[in-house]
Amino acid sequence: MKIRMRLRLKLLLAIISVTIIIFWASISFLTNSVDEFTRNNIHNYIKATTEKYANEIRVTLDGKFNMAKALAHGFYNYSEYTPEQIKSNTLNHLYGIALENPDILSVWASWEYKAIDPNWENPYGRVRLTYLWENGELKKLEEDLNLDGDNTKSLYYILKTQKREALVDPYWFTYTGSNKKVLETSICVPLVKDSLFSALFGFDIELTYYQKLVNEIKPYNNSFAVLISENGTIVAHPDSSVVGIFADSVLQNGKLILSELKKDKEFSTNVSIENNNYYVSFSSFKISNAPEKWHLGIYVPEDVIEGQIVYLTRISRMVMLLGLLILALIIWFIAFSITRPLVKATNVLSDLSLGKIDPTKKLSINSGDEIEDIGNSINILIDSLDKTAHFAKEIGKGNLNASYQKLSDNDVLGEALLEMRKSLEHAKKIDEERKLEENKNRWFNEGVAKFAEILRRNSDNLADFSYDIIYNLTKYVDATIGAIFLINDDDPQDKFIELMATYAYERRKYEEKKINIGEGLVGRCVQEAETIYMTEVPKGYFKIASGLGEQEPSTLLLVPMKVNDVVFGVIEMASFEPIEDYKINFITKIGENIAATISSVKINIKTAKLLEESKLKSEELAAQEEEMRQNMEELQATQEESARKSAEMQSLINALHSSSYVIEYDINGNVINVNEAYLALTGQNEKDIIGTHHADNLQMTEEQKSNYQRFWQDLRNGIIKKETSKVSIGGTTFTFIETYSPIYDENRKVIKILKIAHNITDFINEENDKRKKKGK
Repeated sequence: MKIRMRLRLKLLLAIISVTIIIFWASISFLTNSVDEFTRNNIHNYIKATTEKYANEIRVTLDGKFNMAKALAHGFYNYSEYTPEQIKSNTLNHLYGIALENPDILSVWASWEYKAIDPNWENPYGRVRLTYLWENGELKKLEEDLNLDGDNTKSLYYILKTQKREALVDPYWFTYTGSNKKVLETSICVPLVKDSLFSALFGFDIELTYYQKLVNEIKPYNNSFAVLISENGTIVAHPDSSVVGIFADSVLQNGKLILSELKKDKEFSTNVSIENNNYYVSFSSFKISNAPEKWHLGIYVPEDVIEGQIVYLTRISRMVMLLGLLILALIIWFIAFSITRPLVKATNVLSDLSLGKIDPTKKLSINSGDEIEDIGNSINILIDSLDKTAHFAKEIGKGNLNASYQKLSDNDVLGEALLEMRKSLEHAKKIDEERKLEENKNRWFNEGVAKFAEILRRNSDNLADFSYDIIYNLTKYVDATIGAIFLINDDDPQDKFIELMATYAYERRKYEEKKINIGEGLVGRCVQEAETIYMTEVPKGYFKIASGLGEQEPSTLLLVPMKVNDVVFGVIEMASFEPIEDYKINFITKIGENIAATISSVKINIKTAKLLEESKLKSEELAAQEEEMRQNMEELQATQEESARKSAEMQSLINALHSSSYVIEYDINGNVINVNEAYLALTGQNEKDIIGTHHADNLQMTEEQKSNYQRFWQDLRNGIIKKETSKVSIGGTTFTFIETYSPIYDENRKVIKILKIAHNITDFINEENDKRKKKGK
């Protein structure tokens, strides 16, 4: 039988039961581990205290070393002075240091005569200059030493040969006029220049200060500290009678301690002193660059440590018992505070599960805990579902700009709604792009028809013809400036480019301009027979003057007017805005039509000119009238034939571009032109294809790969090639039957390759499907 209990009672029973079990388990565990834990903490504290005071001692000695280094470095350029000047300057510096630092017993410097006296020939011999405190007075000493040779066993000789700093082991010294013995050490810093030992500077320091410092180190009751030098001399000890004595003869386990200190920076052990056990922690440290190490040790009685452990254990148990009592009361209160709002939350969630979204039924819970978080989450859920419903209604109305914010990165419903809106926006964008493309095509076709009419009505006067064309073309493509340049070949020996008409800012501009072929941008466009489009117009190329001042267009377009690779002139357009690709294609197309018309106009003009000349000479050449008439008929027939062939050629080109996919390559295989049919088939823009290589996206068989270089070499040699190729574009593979034809210039040199391709992808796919069905 299933027993049904209220959540409140379940919480009380479960939590109190688990708490009691955990409490007794904790007591058992702590009984075994708190001693070791507390002991480790105390040991770590002793070690940290040892390191702290060791660093304080090191800092005081480092200060003296730095002062001695500064003194030595101050004489680095001693070679610029005489021996007497060096001695005088040294005494002045020593005097100043001794006067300002009365805690230093003596300040001294030993100069090698070999370093300061150029006449000194021996590698030994020195002068020692000293200032020392004696009976409260500062006394000066100047001594000549080692004039007969160095004492090879002396510390001075060792430092001289090793050229290193030193912290001298403590030693007892009695100054003249005083019976007091002083334990002191010496700080030594060499002056080495160009690898030559020149001098040794140093201070003699009384060690009484460290005795006072060590007496103050008492981290625990009955604990004490001891300071030991490199050679094991006791520098400071609570018992002043052992100061200056070797540690191995005074300290318990002294030899073992000194042996361990030579190995490690830190060292801890247990020793027994007069039947009392002590825990000992040592910390070693070096001063400046001196190799000598000093050691600070702190002794703490084991009974003090044990007392601390017992005290902390007792406190811990009392705290745990008190905590158990407080926990029981808190659990009782929490059980009631949790269940009340949970009932409210359950009712609201029940409504939500039935699809009832009512913002007025939000929860008001201010418990400041997870229950309040549950209430807030339910309120957020209500708001979110309400916003989601509102958002879905707006989307249903067609408002794709309705705002919606996901609850989090993991909001699946919100993500689905946003993806739905994104899909609708994408579909709308595609529809707009389709309409835009249709508008462009309609604009293109209407423009072609419009200019076909313009070309038909102007065929006699090139100037009027040119202005009518540039006026309408500039207006139609929304350009700022327009100009037409034609090639003047009246004199075959002096061909040049002539500005025929310009248009800008609603007024016709007549300017005389003559340009040589290949000169400037216009001349280059004629020479290369290629379109030039620039988004950075050369400064000062031209300006437009208006009531607003002078301005320079930002884009420039030059399109060659050519037919059958023969250039008749250039259309120049400039604008303050970029000229779009479809407009450039339109201008190029119109340029071809203009070129064809200009060709006919020129023929008409030449014909008229010949007729005029014929008329003037008719009186003189009456006998040849019949012959001239026949020539005129033949000329007219030629004109008609030329116009017919021109129209046929244009029709053939249009038919070719309509029925085939046409791509032009340079002789290195780079795309230089592509027709609209190919762009429409592959879904690419002209700028994405121009400049790419023939091999890009091409799927070649092993035979095609091995013959690829030979394939292009044959084309460059004028051999027509036919291929069946596969091209992968945007994840789609197309199969083409292709014909590659070399295109020649007037010197019969191959200048480019024309590819005419037919798409047989569907046919290949159908054949493959048939084979698969037959195979089944």
